[in-house]
Amino acid sequence: MKKIGCFICNGFNMLTLSRLSTALDLANSIYTRKMRYQLILLSSEGGTVYSACRLAVESHIATKEMLLTLSCLFILENLGDSALSWDLNSSYSSQTDVEHKVRYRGKLEINQPGSSPDLKFFTDVEQQGNRYFLSTFSQLTPNVNLNKESALLLKDHIWTASGNWAGIDLMLTIIEEESGTSAAMQLMKIVERLFNKYENNSQLAVLQNFSCHGNSERINISLRYIRENLRNEVTINQLAELANLSPRQFSRLFKEETGTSPAKAVAQIRAEVARQHVIQGRLSLDKISCLCGFSGMKSMRRAFLKFYGESPCNFRQK
Repeated sequence: MKKIGCFICNGFNMLTLSRLSTALDLANSIYTRKMRYQLILLSSEGGTVYSACRLAVESHIATKEMLLTLSCLFILENLGDSALSWDLNSSYSSQTDVEHKVRYRGKLEINQPGSSPDLKFFTDVEQQGNRYFLSTFSQLTPNVNLNKESALLLKDHIWTASGNWAGIDLMLTIIEEESGTSAAMQLMKIVERLFNKYENNSQLAVLQNFSCHGNSERINISLRYIRENLRNEVTINQLAELANLSPRQFSRLFKEETGTSPAKAVAQIRAEVARQHVIQGRLSLDKISCLCGFSGMKSMRRAFLKFYGESPCNFRQK
């Protein structure tokens, strides 16, 4: 069994850690005859470490002896005290979910010839008082900002990813490096099926422009219906029947509470959900078009140009 270390500090992002452990569990479930990975939490002091939501987890001291037993090491982004009080008016949550692309940052700057198996290069890395601190890893990876991104040390190479998906994306990197692209794709498909329900239910973000004015329950129900049925045609008659109103009464009430017509709301929600999928980069544009209820790629492109002034391809290339 290979041991994977995860170095954490007080105030770490529990969502990133939980997704990492989920991906690891799924990887192990694929190979039922032999458990492949074991996750070990590490910290500079050992003992109890608190997440941003003050959830306590136990950790081992990050000593040289411990690191030399690992096949690779995650270093979770150190949000520190800023993670303990979230600004509800900031764009942090949206940024952390879309900026999750893995970046290969090259080989570590170590004075050791050839390629180092596992993490054996730590034999030559200076430590403080027989233990490693975040500052130690920062010195080892000077081109990485560990306050904003998580890192993966695999052999003597480094990858980084930011946001709540960093744990899953970096775990997929391990699978690809050790078992090949096909194995990583197999795991990715399982992960997509598992999280698809939640990714597609990002209605708190998608619908916030329509739902922040103290809407009535009738309108909130209609908004949820729109979001949950984007793949299908959504008509005013359907929404009015759901609200137990005539189409004319419903249209008037909807515009009073949301500031726009039902038809425009459907078009905008459809475009916004598609935009999120495009940015995430996990589905093809054709699949996104179908999933969001567009008649085709041309229809989705027209919607993007109308609402965002850019084509779906331009969003994906950013």
